[in-house]
Amino acid sequence: MGREVDDVERRLRLREFRKERMQRYLEKRSELDESLEEVFDQRTLLALYELLNTGRLREVMGVISAGKESRVYHGVAGDGSETAVKIYLTSSAEFRRNRLQYVVDDPRFKSIPRDFRKFVYLWAKREFANLVDAYNAGVSVPKPIVQRENILVMQFLGENGVRYPLLVEEEFESDELKMIWGQLLENAAKMYKRAALVHGDLSEYNVVIGRGPVVYIIDFAQAVKLGHPLAETLLLRGVETLARFFKKRGVSVDVEEAVRVIKSG
Repeated sequence: MGREVDDVERRLRLREFRKERMQRYLEKRSELDESLEEVFDQRTLLALYELLNTGRLREVMGVISAGKESRVYHGVAGDGSETAVKIYLTSSAEFRRNRLQYVVDDPRFKSIPRDFRKFVYLWAKREFANLVDAYNAGVSVPKPIVQRENILVMQFLGENGVRYPLLVEEEFESDELKMIWGQLLENAAKMYKRAALVHGDLSEYNVVIGRGPVVYIIDFAQAVKLGHPLAETLLLRGVETLARFFKKRGVSVDVEEAVRVIKSG
């Protein structure tokens, strides 16, 4: 009886969450419409036109998500496939300060520009490089397509303009959750052993669930190489964050064992 009550309460919470999510989406869409000039400054427009003129992009359409530091749009690539077009804003004062710790010890980018706009370009370039490394290592991530200045173009995770849900947005049966946890460990291990990467911000908000269910990991901006001083801390934090999510949904996971599995590949 207690379990049935818990299930009902969880479904009610999920229903309320979905209502709030839709309201937040509508609010974000309104805010986005009011602040297009903030996103599409002259240099960003020029970079976007270059992608369109060279055929890497065919079209840019509606917004997929809107945050304080970036916007993601639904687009169409030159070959007709659906894409996600991520555009970093060049006007966030806190952006550089909060991200220096990830860039300073990255051997791939030894020169850190003082100019804020150039730093945003570096951050976008770094996220794209992380995504390429993960994709080439066989990690389930959106396929990277191209990066220009503060714009990243990658595979769209969804169908017909409708994105797949985040892990936090859906409710799954126990066996599905166990399958998802297994896929997450497998992908984290590939990332660690083959790409020498740690995600940096792994949580239920950065995991997309496709049909199957199939797990995709997104948002690689804060990923670091294994030689980075924060690598082990970020790995443990990511596993602990996901473990809390799964435990709340009745799936028992062992953090120490998960870290061992990831490191052993």
